[in-house]
Amino acid sequence: MILDITELEPNNPIDIEIDEDFEELNAHATGMLNVKMTGNFVFIKGDLDVNIELECSRCLKKFEEVLNVNIDEKFFKGSYSPVKSKEHQMKAADFAEELNNSDEIDLRDLIYQSIIINVPAQALCDENCEGLEELKNYIKADENIQTIEISLKMNNKDNNN
Repeated sequence: MILDITELEPNNPIDIEIDEDFEELNAHATGMLNVKMTGNFVFIKGDLDVNIELECSRCLKKFEEVLNVNIDEKFFKGSYSPVKSKEHQMKAADFAEELNNSDEIDLRDLIYQSIIINVPAQALCDENCEGLEELKNYIKADENIQTIEISLKMNNKDNNN
């Protein structure tokens, strides 16, 4: 999905409907992006619903999740540097991706990156997921060993007194 910015009219926003599969992420994105060109800037904003298959961090089972992905990007045709002096505090409005004289924006790549940023670091199939059965048995065995060690230490103290 390539957006040709030469087809955009200044201050005349367009809406682009998104209905795209991202097989490499096991995801499908739907929604609407609003594209507006003002001067040398191109603004892309929108909200997408992304159905994605994730793996639970505790039990490793696959599950479906719907992510709400907000896109709010600013592109600059050419090279862009908002810094006017040596010391300049950057504000959110100062950040823009440079197109380096390209007339195209890869919307698929923009959406892909936005999905990646919104995937939870530790996805859970359920907030009460107890994890792998093998791990629960390991933890229980470890707790039993610790209980035995404490009992042995207490018995040793009693025998030494």
